[in-house]
Amino acid sequence: MKSHIRFIAACSIIVGVGSIHAADNAAATWKSISAKAANATGPAVTIRTNYWLAWTGAWDTVVLKETKLWEKWLPKGSTVDWKRNLQGPPVITDLVANKQNVGYIGDNPSIVATTKRDLAPVSIVAVNEMSPGRMCGLMMVRSDAPQFKDHREAIKWLDGKTVRCPRGSCADRLGQHMLKKEGVKVTWQQMQGEVIVTSLQAKRIDAAFLYEPHVAKAVADGHGRYAASVAPYGEEDANTVLMRKDFIEANRAAAVAWLKANIEALYFIRDNPVETINLVKRELPDYSRETLWHAICGKPPAAISAAPIGLYAEMSITGRARAMLERGHAFLRELKIVQEATFHPEGIRDDLVKQAFRELGLDPSKGLFEIATSDANPFKGDHLIVGGKK
Repeated sequence: MKSHIRFIAACSIIVGVGSIHAADNAAATWKSISAKAANATGPAVTIRTNYWLAWTGAWDTVVLKETKLWEKWLPKGSTVDWKRNLQGPPVITDLVANKQNVGYIGDNPSIVATTKRDLAPVSIVAVNEMSPGRMCGLMMVRSDAPQFKDHREAIKWLDGKTVRCPRGSCADRLGQHMLKKEGVKVTWQQMQGEVIVTSLQAKRIDAAFLYEPHVAKAVADGHGRYAASVAPYGEEDANTVLMRKDFIEANRAAAVAWLKANIEALYFIRDNPVETINLVKRELPDYSRETLWHAICGKPPAAISAAPIGLYAEMSITGRARAMLERGHAFLRELKIVQEATFHPEGIRDDLVKQAFRELGLDPSKGLFEIATSDANPFKGDHLIVGGKK
């Protein structure tokens, strides 16, 4: 039991005071936020939304779904309809068609969603998670690739080779950014993450730019290796929360309450790390708990030059988050995926999340906290290590 206690204490030190964020936000706890829960006033609502298993940037949605902690925040009698997604574009389609009124999508697809205003005005209302390339922007090479001394040598090796990534994803943006910085030309193919891993396993491709937890599992299964991170190239990745304008206007109190529940979910992840992995494991039985842990806060090999921070729990649309979204918009415009020179005035709106922060006694000008990467994985395979034993 002592080793388990030491692990939890170490985790608390990593993510607590010492963050570059304001101490008042980082010093808050899951219990202190949960204690402020109260059902919003107004009629019951039905939140139609999605949850993500296909990347760590939205595992807070898994916590929301599995714990039902939203019941403490939404108006009494409210319900939530959950849809599992593997990629961002279907979420855009469902938001536009009013099959969803709240959506969780990675940075690139979320930007595209805000441009469909002639069909349905959708806004980015929060940036729930960010990272300096630990969630996305990861380059993986096939298992029989040469050993590289550093990330630059790995990227240079790609010249003239075949590389795949999911189309329009954060990996698409960050992978192209890395190749451009190094002046490397490749055969660039785009397809779904699961197919990419299978192709890497069969050695039909040389490398992939992908996101977690696909990378961690591919590495654990021996299909590939971590080779480079976008961190040295000054880029970041993120997931966002989107809402339809008509939903906000009809249910503002419920919209703010949902964001409060999301804030609580993020503190739950930080303060209950083992329980969080167990919740994700319910939905991803083919992944070991050890792999799931590594995907969200494991420290990658030093040679890929990953950042020491694995996760920024933002929620607030901070200056850092807004600047990253602006860079993403410029990338998509360069590819002619979006036509507008800048975001629509309501493409990004932070009034809801600012209200949620203030009502919880948090500083809306700052993010919540950071989680550093660590080698202290408390799992071996599927087993929690206690006292040095399985």
